[in-house]
Amino acid sequence: MDIQLAELIEAGGTVIGPIHADTFTDWSYDSRLTVAGECFIALRTTRADGHDYIPAALAAGARGILCTRPPHDAGTATVVVCPDPQALLLRWASNRLQRLQPTVIAVTGGIGKTLARRAIAAVLATHAPTFQSRRNFNSLLGLPIALARLERDHQYAVLEFAGEHLPPLAAAFPPRLAVVTAGTDDATARFLARQGVTVIAAEGVSSAHLTFGTGSGCAIRATAISYRRDGVDCVVIGQGLELPITIPLPGPPGVAAALAAVAVGLHYGVRPAAIRQALAGLDAPAGRLRPLPGANGELILDDSFNATPEAMRAALQTLAAIPTGRRIAVLGTPTELPAVDATPLLTELGMQAARSAEYLVLKGMGAATMAQAARLANPTVTIHVVDTNEAIRAALPPSRNDQDVVLVSGGAGERLEQVVAPLLAPGWPPEQYLVRQEPAWRSVRIGDPGRPTWVHLDLTAIADNVRALRNHAGVPLMVVLKGDGYGHGAARVARAALQAGAEMLAVATLGEGRALRAQGIAAPILVLGYTPPWQAAEAIRLDLMLTLFDDDTAQALHAAALECGRPARVHVKVDTGMARLGLSPAEVAPFLSRLRELPGIEPVALYTHFARADEADPTPTEQQLARFQAVLADLTAAGLRPPCVHAANSAATLRFPATHFDMVRPGLACYGLAPGAAAPLLPGMRPALSFYTEVAQVKDHPAGTPISYGGTFVTARPSRIATIPVGYADGLRRSPPWREVLIRGQRAPIVGRICMDYAMVDVTDIPGVRRGDAVTIIGRQGDAVIGVDEIAGWLGTISYEVLTGILPRVPREIGP
Repeated sequence: MDIQLAELIEAGGTVIGPIHADTFTDWSYDSRLTVAGECFIALRTTRADGHDYIPAALAAGARGILCTRPPHDAGTATVVVCPDPQALLLRWASNRLQRLQPTVIAVTGGIGKTLARRAIAAVLATHAPTFQSRRNFNSLLGLPIALARLERDHQYAVLEFAGEHLPPLAAAFPPRLAVVTAGTDDATARFLARQGVTVIAAEGVSSAHLTFGTGSGCAIRATAISYRRDGVDCVVIGQGLELPITIPLPGPPGVAAALAAVAVGLHYGVRPAAIRQALAGLDAPAGRLRPLPGANGELILDDSFNATPEAMRAALQTLAAIPTGRRIAVLGTPTELPAVDATPLLTELGMQAARSAEYLVLKGMGAATMAQAARLANPTVTIHVVDTNEAIRAALPPSRNDQDVVLVSGGAGERLEQVVAPLLAPGWPPEQYLVRQEPAWRSVRIGDPGRPTWVHLDLTAIADNVRALRNHAGVPLMVVLKGDGYGHGAARVARAALQAGAEMLAVATLGEGRALRAQGIAAPILVLGYTPPWQAAEAIRLDLMLTLFDDDTAQALHAAALECGRPARVHVKVDTGMARLGLSPAEVAPFLSRLRELPGIEPVALYTHFARADEADPTPTEQQLARFQAVLADLTAAGLRPPCVHAANSAATLRFPATHFDMVRPGLACYGLAPGAAAPLLPGMRPALSFYTEVAQVKDHPAGTPISYGGTFVTARPSRIATIPVGYADGLRRSPPWREVLIRGQRAPIVGRICMDYAMVDVTDIPGVRRGDAVTIIGRQGDAVIGVDEIAGWLGTISYEVLTGILPRVPREIGP
């Protein structure tokens, strides 16, 4: 039913300019999804201003614009203005519902609302024409948009109400009957009952007029439940009815939705046979425990829409209930976790996952906590902790078959539909069966990094870089993770690198190694730095290999190894020209001979480090290499050479094949940065880190205005100065100062002293800058790029320090 211009005027809108169209086919809230004939709503949100996207909506064919301020050129569209477009939209929808007067059934509660709404609508549709709200349009914005499709002949309107918006939704769209699903408290039912609404609720809600569930006290209950791979059989009993039904929905959530539909159907006089037939034809909504066929015959339970902890519990319960040969659970971090401490909830989910599946792939912020709990609950379960969707696909068992069930569940920010898509059987196109398949979603960022200043990490770039280096070297690779993975996050880099083919990890300190073990990383780890003797026992308990170059530490390691009952594995370090840690070449053979007298120590490797491999002149590196080769020749002749020899840092890996030996040890190059001009990266290697913030405020200042502490910068002309929420406590160096950022695709100079939390930027020559505009500190914006090497030049330092100088309070965001 078209939207009438007169209805918008009645709801409080005012027409500005000529009336080019007086009817509109539907509402549009996203210019990327606008279809010709629709009315575009220009909404201001905390992240964007819809008025900026009016030209794009007009270009897509919008015939109407609902906005606060009219566009400069509306073309052939009718413009309606009002102080608050969302409030007008709500009034319009409420007026439409009152005019058409369908019987409103509200569906609200915790989990299973969408499934229950669809089941109820299917049952009522056998009785009379029925409207239902679509997708997740259940909010103060979404539900009015959905009601544009309400028609005159609809006798029932089944509307999903978001629990957090229940009072205003109930006032705008008063229901006669409400269904309250599981996962909410009794207050919801009490509120609805006070409004005179008949309440049908899941068992456990005491204020309901009627309850449904599996307990003996329920007025409508399911008995003789039999779970199958393709659905559920049960017998519904209650109100003098005994009705066998088949539900093509998986597990307990399918049963709950069916019971809600039976209760509503009986309330409105739908025949039992019609109820049974309607439920037999149900189809799960996309992304909400929807069963889909996999390419290898496996059953995929797609729960990728936006799982809360309650929804994930239900999904795992469903997985456990389905009879099958092997259960595989892919779990991303759920949405709506507690803001203060999510550990207890994640622990509970991890334990339930271990009891529900034999094979777990865990992703996201909560993955390590869930994995630790899962191991405690079931030591035999196979667990992979990953950080990207590409890593999930690689971690899944390749031998999947028709005896497997694969659950994929997580919050929307995990974008797990990207995992499901390549798993589908031929003939099941993702755009038809999965959520978020519209082209617009390719550029949408879901989630909040925690503050408006953040680092974005491309772990796929790290994996690709490691593969390139590994293939180039032709020998095993040890990835260096010092300084929290050069500021990228050591654990996540370790997982990406290991999956890409790295065989070993290197850290600077025992504490860094301990942190990796706490994240469940079991790969070999070498501590490159000095480890004092008093840490020897802990190193052995953590199964860390230590760098060794002195007798005191050797004796401590030997004693600790005997006490722990396991050998201390060490890499003996040789100083061939760095003049830092290590034995002199002449000391190496006697030292290794003495280690033979200490059975608690196992020398597994010998290594050195190059001081100048990134310089254009190869001579210093060649001299170090010659010294090291001479040591190796003597050790080999004496039978003292350890099994593994490594020497090549990033520059040597890229430039000097003779340094590769048995293993290479790159650091900076793994992160996509060249060690120096003389050591360029391999083709296709790229940086993995970018750094962003946004404009907090823009002010106009007259000439002669001092900016920031000390007034060291004074405007020489009338100037527009933007303040950005990033400062030296985030790693934006104060002295020498960081010079420029990118705003609207242009370079903008930082002016005045950089503060602890803020910096000021001159945007006088960049038109239109305003609050919320994206600011690139490191990385690309449009065609403009500010790279780490350039910044290092400004600061008089090296790229390593720029990366590791981005401090921990800056949240790290990982692409899905």
